[in-house]
Amino acid sequence: MRVLSTFSGISAASVAWKHQGFQIVGYCEPSPFQSHVLNQRCGATSPKYLPAAKGFEAKKYSGITGGTVINFGDIEQITDDDLRALGPVDILEGGSPCQSFSIAGFRGGLSDSRGNLMLAFARLALRMKEINKLKLVVWENGKGVLSDETNGFGCLLGALAGGRPPVEPPGRGFTTAGHLLVGRPEEPLEEVTIAWRVLDSQRLGVAQRRERVFVVCSYDPAIDAGAVLFESEGEGWSAETRGGTEEDPAGSSEGRVGGLIWPPVVGTLNASAAGMSRTAGQGNELDFVIITHGGKVVRRPTPLECERLQGFPDGYTDVWFEGRPAEDHHRYRGLGNSMTVQAMEYIGHRINLIQAEAYPLRVAA
Repeated sequence: MRVLSTFSGISAASVAWKHQGFQIVGYCEPSPFQSHVLNQRCGATSPKYLPAAKGFEAKKYSGITGGTVINFGDIEQITDDDLRALGPVDILEGGSPCQSFSIAGFRGGLSDSRGNLMLAFARLALRMKEINKLKLVVWENGKGVLSDETNGFGCLLGALAGGRPPVEPPGRGFTTAGHLLVGRPEEPLEEVTIAWRVLDSQRLGVAQRRERVFVVCSYDPAIDAGAVLFESEGEGWSAETRGGTEEDPAGSSEGRVGGLIWPPVVGTLNASAAGMSRTAGQGNELDFVIITHGGKVVRRPTPLECERLQGFPDGYTDVWFEGRPAEDHHRYRGLGNSMTVQAMEYIGHRINLIQAEAYPLRVAA
């Protein structure tokens, strides 16, 4: 399946999905460091469009050369001609900035320009539905979006469903899982299905508590978004494939997080030195105390350990940036803002499974 990746960051989707048979046909990431990672690890070009804001000066991208997969950069500047040049695209994926829905970002919601990028993502999806025959949308964000006072999540659901009015939450916020059917029974081909579910990375095989909301929207009448996100009985994702067990879903961190003995599962990595700059109210950041063998050394995780906690290959963010090896703070930020690879592997696995059920002859061919 052909994929356009947006808000790509360092692209957990590429690491997770390429070996599952997906083809990334384009990226959309304007940040300088992340763009260098995409270039050196995924063969992406320098960003085509840059935001007119401080921090995106052209000189910051001078180290990017070559590239065979386009990086559009700023999502809001992608044109219809750009989309037509891509040809058919099956999946649009992306995790728009979560800062405006988090405690660390002061929960500005849609009053924050970063929050509004979720609606730019939805508008892009509708354009691609018409131009690229888009079938599926995969979106990710922090759990806080479900209780956002500006109802950004409801606005996103309505927008993905065809520019309809916002969906109102049943109470003070949305539940941690849901399933919508939007359309008219007399016109089944116009039906849109949308499902969402909170996934915790520690249940998918990494030693990190990381709860994130995943939304799947299907414009394909043969594929129900709910079937992608919700398993039937006995159909669950096996933690053992990632080294975990029922008692220890994340698996032993020995040998995976640098000889770590405490804590066995760390708190949520974020963009501020991978969680070491704690904002008031984020008690889980106290978990970022690593005690090595013998209890003699107390320290924070290294960038290498954070790569493992996010499911990336060792050294993935150790790239050449600004004329020298990337500094730790760039690597921490890129990793803290990323999706977990295993979470995207789970989504990819479910898409392939449901795709095979819906189109057995096509998949067999």
